[in-house]
Amino acid sequence: MMDALRYEYVRLRTIRSTYWLIGIALALQVVFAVLIAWSLDRSTSFAGGDETFQVLATIGGSTGAPLLMAYVVGLLGVFSTGHEYRHGMIRATLTAIPNRTHVFWAKVISTAVIAAVTAVLCVLIGLLCIAVYGLDMPSSGAFVETSAGIVLYTALFALSGLAYAAIVRNQTAAVALLMLVPSLLEFIVQSIVVIIKTNSADPRGSGGITAILKYLPYDAGSQMYVQSSVDDFVQRALGAEPFGALGGGIVMGVFVAALIALAYTLFVRRDA
Repeated sequence: MMDALRYEYVRLRTIRSTYWLIGIALALQVVFAVLIAWSLDRSTSFAGGDETFQVLATIGGSTGAPLLMAYVVGLLGVFSTGHEYRHGMIRATLTAIPNRTHVFWAKVISTAVIAAVTAVLCVLIGLLCIAVYGLDMPSSGAFVETSAGIVLYTALFALSGLAYAAIVRNQTAAVALLMLVPSLLEFIVQSIVVIIKTNSADPRGSGGITAILKYLPYDAGSQMYVQSSVDDFVQRALGAEPFGALGGGIVMGVFVAALIALAYTLFVRRDA
């Protein structure tokens, strides 16, 4: 296993996409965090340091917008496997390390670590902007909860990208899945559920088809760092109560674990 981890470490630090993606994630975080910090009006727009930190650390994601760093870092997960299938290097990898279990889990571990470290750096950039612009610092509880949610969501997002690439064995298709499933597919499901529920005999009644909304994995996982959003309001208006940070994190974790399990099974059984 240590040989597989060393192999993955060398591979990651010798390809340009690793540096480009981490650099883009950090650069976007700096630019948008600075712009947000510069424009914040603490006295009228925000409730205090906690809300300010949540907005800066997620560059708006805490209000329900996509967590931009997760989409960028998620590509590292896709490329961790997709690169090797695209260029035929997976055969060389499996020749050097014949144990497929070790190869697969080395990729999982390295992807999760890189995604988590990048997310931590993005959070620290948000905190630094608060200090530079003299804004109110968050409470220790809000800092820990929000930071943990951002890091976990980003790591799970990146691991789902790895799983998509291992399942379809096509880098372009995996990128499309990673970009479209959280944004377009979940939006389509939400729209269909809203249309059906609002045209039912009891549009505000609890239960029914609206329960589906609670189990959309990426939307549920976003509750680990989102404090309130339009999606939450819609769910409550239709009689569905969102899981919250813990429940939402579990839903996304189970979904990603299922993807990883399927990817592992296929990786072990299929020809290279």
